Amino acid sequence: MTIKKETKEFFKDKKYFIIEKYVGYQTERYNIHNQKMYDVETAMRKLLALDTLNEDRERTSYYLQEVDNGMLPLVLTDEVKEEQSEMPF
Repeated sequence: MTIKKETKEFFKDKKYFIIEKYVGYQTERYNIHNQKMYDVETAMRKLLALDTLNEDRERTSYYLQEVDNGMLPLVLTDEVKEEQSEMPF
């Protein structure tokens, strides 16, 4: 399975969670699979594999959820680190 170049460009900066939905006795529970974010290609492959191996489809299902960029950690650049070291406090 390969993804077209235009499609990759559209999804290149996006990350996804694989959400596992489990329906128990009168409750629904949602978990992030492996507590990791994935690029679109990896997420789709894992989603397909999980769905294929899923033996209890009435209780367990999987979904993709785009990660909000506000949830991503900020990475300091060298320029910002230098400015911080010069601050008096």
